[in-house]
This record gives sequence, C-alpha cells and structure tokens, in this order.
Amino acid sequence: MQSKHRTMIGVVATVLLLATLAVGLMPSRSAGPMYTRQERLGIAFVRRVAAPGGGFVNQSLSQYNVAPLRVGWYSDWTYSVTPAQPADTTLEYVPLVSVSDGSWPPNWTNLENAVKANPGSTWLIGNEPECPNQDAVTPEVYAVRYHEAYTQIKGWDATAQIAIGAIVQPTPLRFRWLEKAMAAYQQNHGVKMPVDVWNIHVQILQEGSPQNPNAGAGVPVGIDPVAEGLVPRQYSLPDNADPEILKTMVLDFRDWMAAQGERNKPLIISEMGVLYPSIYLVEGGSEVERQQRGDRAIELFMAETFDWLYHTTDAQLGYPGDENRLVQRWLWFSLNDSFYDEDLNPRGFNGSLYDYQTQQLTRFGIWFMSLQHEYGIFLPLVRMR
Repeated sequence: MQSKHRTMIGVVATVLLLATLAVGLMPSRSAGPMYTRQERLGIAFVRRVAAPGGGFVNQSLSQYNVAPLRVGWYSDWTYSVTPAQPADTTLEYVPLVSVSDGSWPPNWTNLENAVKANPGSTWLIGNEPECPNQDAVTPEVYAVRYHEAYTQIKGWDATAQIAIGAIVQPTPLRFRWLEKAMAAYQQNHGVKMPVDVWNIHVQILQEGSPQNPNAGAGVPVGIDPVAEGLVPRQYSLPDNADPEILKTMVLDFRDWMAAQGERNKPLIISEMGVLYPSIYLVEGGSEVERQQRGDRAIELFMAETFDWLYHTTDAQLGYPGDENRLVQRWLWFSLNDSFYDEDLNPRGFNGSLYDYQTQQLTRFGIWFMSLQHEYGIFLPLVRMR
C-alpha cells in the first residue's frame, strides 16, 4: 500500500507539473479590461503650430481646458522632466525620444533626469522612423539606436515600458522595414528585439509616387520596393477618412504581430486622424458643400473607428491581457494644430479639436466631446443623427 500511495503521489505531482507548464505556455488571460474607456483615448498636443503666412506659434498645454473631452493620455513628440498639463485636469504623459540623425544622440543627462522623474512611463522610441519625411533612418540604424535607448532607459527605470517607434501605417513595405530592423537587432545582440508595447500610426497615405518618392508616407528608408517584390500603396485622398481601411490596417498589424510571436503584447496607436482638407475627401458640388460633407466624413470616421477600436475583440489575434481587444489605446491627431489653407497655410492639417488661437472647441472638438457625453458609447450617436 505504501508503495502504491507513493506512486499515486508521483502521478498526481507529475500531472500538476505538466498542467503548470501548460498554463505557463498559454497566453495570459485578463480578469477584466486593461483600461477604462477614458484611459484608452488620447490626444496629440502640438507645441509649435505652423502659422498662416509662415513662422510658428508656441503653445502651452496649460492654455487648454480639455476635461470635457474625457481623455486619459497625451503625447507631444518629445520628453520632459516635468510634463505640461492642461488647466483643468491631469493626463498621463507618454514621452518620445527621436532617433533622427539631427536628434541623435539625445542629451543623455536630460533624458536620464526625465526618466527618473517619471517612473513607469511608456517611452516611444522614434517618430515614424522609417518615413523619409520624419525620423528617416534605415532599419539597421534604427536597431542600433533602439538598443541604446532601451538599455539606457531600462537602466534608469526598470519599470519603464518601451514602445517601438510607430510606422506611419501598417502596409507590406513597412512590415518589411520592421522585419529588417528586428533581424538587425538579432544579428547585433544575439537576442530578439525586446518590445514591451507595440506602437503604430494609422495615417492613410500614399507611399510615394514616380514623380516624388517622398509623397505622402513615402517609401520607407532603406527599402527598395522592386528588390522586395512589393508595390507601394497608392491610397486616394478620400481614403484618408475611410474607416474600413483603418480596420484592415489594424487587423493586418495584429496578424503580423502574431506571426512574429508578439501577440501577447499590448498595441497602441500613438497617432491617428484625417490629415487632408475636408474638400479633398468628397467630390461634386460647390466648395462650401464639399467642405460641409468633408467635415461630416471626418466626424463619421471618428465615431466609427473609436467605436470599433473600443469594442472589437479577436480570440486569435487580440491581446489576452485585455479581453482579446485588438488595440489597447489610441491617440487622435490633434488637439490644436492649425488647419490647412492652400494659400495661407499649406503646412496645416485637418481634424484639430481646438482652435490654437482662441483655445475654443472646433466643430470636431464639439463632436468628439458629444461622442463621450451623450450616450457613453460611440456609434449609436451617429445612427441617431
């Protein structure tokens, strides 16, 4: 009996051990949502706004009352020891370290001070690093700079979360750029590139043209589309406000993450919006009519994408730590940039929630606020209007 008892104990112990190992190999499950709805929504704050007629206007977030928007975080393409805050609320600050040739290396002392003053922050390493119009580095250069930033920041704050620099948009050309960056990191350091948080932009833009390879999002730096057997995407101007394209891009990126063994990581969108002027988003009618219909297209884009991002889950692709949601947080571009004007301000962009001159809500800001307040969920408001 004693030997049989010991045998039974051994069998039970073995079963328990195997069960424990199996659980350890499974994606982690969340007991509930990772964030509240307010914590998921963010805003991009523009510190130097392009002014009509040339020049820039310096802005301070403290000039703005953003509590009515009910957002939880913001970013401003830089980092700070003491991040600015709105006049009427406090938001989580998500800092960014540029990896462009003109900004690298950063002032390590200043960066160390910022990291230590803001423990546990999520750090974005690069701003559209593949884009010829932004950080503009090759995958190989990015791998080197990412490693330096990652190592330094983690050394100063082990609780910091490091997010990869956001590509402009998830497309095959940009997947290839990321794959080359990851391969370069693996070759340099003998380990997989460590990424705590995956991060993308979703700006629906053409990827260059025969006349101008830098047009729109441009061809990723260090990638030859012909050699890679890939064709740059040529999205139209109205596509810039197409919610179905955004959904496809997010699904494509989550699918790519899963193929890289990175499904069990959070995904954020640190910039999304509609950049093109409203009159470019629709056809037919007078300029006044097109402006109105284009503005409405942006409002519908905002409502449908926010609703989809908040509610959509996927048992095969979503993040298990957040009820299998595809995206954990997203940020609207922008809070306060200046609007495009062909003659007076060709450097402006669309979709701002506040007028940078008056600090008053724009049409889009009022709509953004109404999506939050009137029904507590996004899409029903669209259906009722």
